[in-house]
Amino acid sequence: MDIDSKKTAVTYCRVSTDEQAKEGLSIDTQEKVCNEHLVKDGYVPLPTLKDEGKSGKDMNRPAMRELIRLINEKKIQAVYVVHSDRIGRNLKDYLVFKELLRKQDVVLNCIYQPMLDDSATGRTMDSMMMAFSEMQRLITSEKVQGVMREIAKAGYFPTYPPAGYYNARNPNPSFTRIGRNILAIDPVMGPLITDCFHRYARGDVNVYELSDIMYAKGLRNQQGHRVLSTSMYSLLRNRIYLGEIHWGGIHVKEGKHEALIDEETFDRVQKTLEDKNKRGCRRRKYDWLLKGLVVCPTHGNRYCAEWHMGKKNIAYYHCSNPKGCGKYIEQTLLEGMVADKFRDLNFSDEFISMVIEKAQRIFMDRRKTYDARRQGYINRRSALDNRRKTAEDKLLKGVLSDEDFTRISSDIQKDITQIDDELLLLEDQRGVSVDVAQEVLLITKDIHKAYKKASPDLKRKYLLFFWDHFEVQNGIIISSHPALLFDAISKFEAVYYRTSEDAKPQDIAQTNGSIVSPFQSAHLDSNQGQTP
Repeated sequence: MDIDSKKTAVTYCRVSTDEQAKEGLSIDTQEKVCNEHLVKDGYVPLPTLKDEGKSGKDMNRPAMRELIRLINEKKIQAVYVVHSDRIGRNLKDYLVFKELLRKQDVVLNCIYQPMLDDSATGRTMDSMMMAFSEMQRLITSEKVQGVMREIAKAGYFPTYPPAGYYNARNPNPSFTRIGRNILAIDPVMGPLITDCFHRYARGDVNVYELSDIMYAKGLRNQQGHRVLSTSMYSLLRNRIYLGEIHWGGIHVKEGKHEALIDEETFDRVQKTLEDKNKRGCRRRKYDWLLKGLVVCPTHGNRYCAEWHMGKKNIAYYHCSNPKGCGKYIEQTLLEGMVADKFRDLNFSDEFISMVIEKAQRIFMDRRKTYDARRQGYINRRSALDNRRKTAEDKLLKGVLSDEDFTRISSDIQKDITQIDDELLLLEDQRGVSVDVAQEVLLITKDIHKAYKKASPDLKRKYLLFFWDHFEVQNGIIISSHPALLFDAISKFEAVYYRTSEDAKPQDIAQTNGSIVSPFQSAHLDSNQGQTP
């Protein structure tokens, strides 16, 4: 008889982690008992479906998903389990599952449970038994949660460790049962977490860039995957890295594990997160230069930007107020207005001299370091070349065997290749140092020229250094507010306007409608924005 013409059935088995050791609940026992009854009842068995180490709190299990697929596709006529609680311990999910079985005309056979028919009494009894199974799960969960709370109160972390730590046996011989496990620093990931905090505390990267950098350096989460930008926010705010315990509403200032960072670094990171959030630091499909820096004085909203994909494909900045606010302003026009803000700013001669002297000293020190390292690599490479020549001479004289020469030559070539790579990297670093020195000298002599010449990323850094925000109304800048750091520098008269006229308000005609009020000078508070 063809298999397709016979009735088919499948055995479903499940054990949770806590049930693994219980007698009669092992996967093998469930499979054996169910398959015996399945064959005895005249069904053709399909491969057994097994969910091992899976809780019955919901139906999101691999084998259960496969079982539901077989039912929906009408490939089976019966399901065999040892008890209905193997399907799950959630009454709502169980009732939905039973309704699916009725709809597809599939029989559920529970070996160790009285067979209940589909009558009102039978269905009610079936539901009551599942309700008791659910209650058992909830009671177990309450007990586990109680133990975990006591573990947290004692200063131990009660669940899976965060990135940078792993659960280890407590080395303290006086620990109680609650403290038998303790967080230990992962020798590989722990230092990377520390580096992660220090890098972000400097304020020169956002979480997206930090995620890329740390992934390249080898940082992984507990699942061995990349720490995504969304998770990076949580990581940087997690006080567990200070040695504290925060779990389930329990807060312990001094946990039993070792901290990965200090309080000062953590506070700097929180301040940087707050500042970057105000700047609208988000990765977008289009990265707008002025994001977070332009504010509507009427509504207090940040400006947003978008492309108008018509014939000209022009981008516009505008107030993000849902009901609209004034006119839109072209991207290039507003960014040009902001660039003009740099035109009349100049550092004092004393400040320029001081920066040039400092830049020269740093550059010369770095050049000496470069020369010394480069000479060291060259000396090492020359020594390897001499070793290779010596090996070649010994091979030709018959002193060195062919196998030994091949091995020695291969080792020497690997070392030479590594040195060549290090020389190229050193040369790249020297080029970067020269570029940085050139940029520093340029910005001290001509701020506007340096800004116009800069890459988009560097322009963004200039903007954040010099400006806190611009207020724009009806397509023109009505006031400009310096960043706190630059405002402090200006108060020491390290920067000034090129002419006294530049410090006075300019009318629209003089500035082609682009600048109505100038940069708040060193003698004005940053909140004293002028109006046209």
